[in-house]
Amino acid sequence: MDSNHQSVPAMEPPSKRRDRGETAVYIGEEGSLAHVAIGRFFNHLPQFKQKGVKSFAAAFKAVVNGEAMYGVVPIENSASGTLHSTYDLLLQHDVVIAGELGVREVYCLCGRPDVTLADVRYVLSHPNILSACSAFLETRLPAGSPRALAPLEMISTISTTEAARKVSQGGFALGAACAIATKEAATKHELSVLAEDIGNDAFLETRYILFHLRNGEASKLPPPFPRDVLSPLRKRSACFALSNEPGAIFKLLACWALRSIDVLKVETRPLALGLRAPPNLTKARLWDYLFYVDYAMPADGENSEARLWDALAEFSLWHRDVCIVFLQPPGQTR
Repeated sequence: MDSNHQSVPAMEPPSKRRDRGETAVYIGEEGSLAHVAIGRFFNHLPQFKQKGVKSFAAAFKAVVNGEAMYGVVPIENSASGTLHSTYDLLLQHDVVIAGELGVREVYCLCGRPDVTLADVRYVLSHPNILSACSAFLETRLPAGSPRALAPLEMISTISTTEAARKVSQGGFALGAACAIATKEAATKHELSVLAEDIGNDAFLETRYILFHLRNGEASKLPPPFPRDVLSPLRKRSACFALSNEPGAIFKLLACWALRSIDVLKVETRPLALGLRAPPNLTKARLWDYLFYVDYAMPADGENSEARLWDALAEFSLWHRDVCIVFLQPPGQTR
């Protein structure tokens, strides 16, 4: 079992940690949903340093190269599902997850102060966000109606914050432009909110993880976690490669089922071959898969967890412990 396989120590008082200058990177820029997430992880450490980066790979690179102690990236969205790049990068780097929380997505239609809904001819945002708000765009904007003389034009951007910035800068020839973004992005770019909470789903949420080097400086510290989340649950994430034979998945899942341990999620990813293959895994073939499993921590302590891990190792060709995390319970989202 990994040396990381241990209980999470109690949270250290914030007053003792503020002078350490923890640095964290997140995807995006100020006003993005990831910026909201990193603020919640570190809201009890007002002097921590933070920096936005442009990609998932850049966030992992910054942590691995020692440029940042922690990274914050999304791992799953309640509407569009798993972000597979996060799972792949977790396996490609020697990092572990230290915490997880959900951030509700409240998307707003944001425009310059003199714009009304009737004026809108362009809507800018990330493609996934445009799709997630399609019902509002088709039914609440005059230009979105099939009977409109001038149809509504969707313009894809890298992020919601980039959309807000472009709308703020202006330069659209015909009609007005709006961005679908967060309230924070609207405030940063001096935009007005024309409509709030415009997503197709009644409730949208993205799960964000906090990760660090497995044996880096952060591994010696209690992980930060939002002070406004009460009684967080504990879960573990692990990854397994299985023999390509009948009953392989059943045997692995039986290790949890026979111990009455709740499996929270199972995610499969194609098993990479060649340079990106997991270390010491030599039996991999094309169309073999890795299985990521999230499960609730056994209530009866480390000895039970160690016996479970031994059983899981017996039924897998290769396995890797990814983390012990604090998991924000349902209904705790702010």
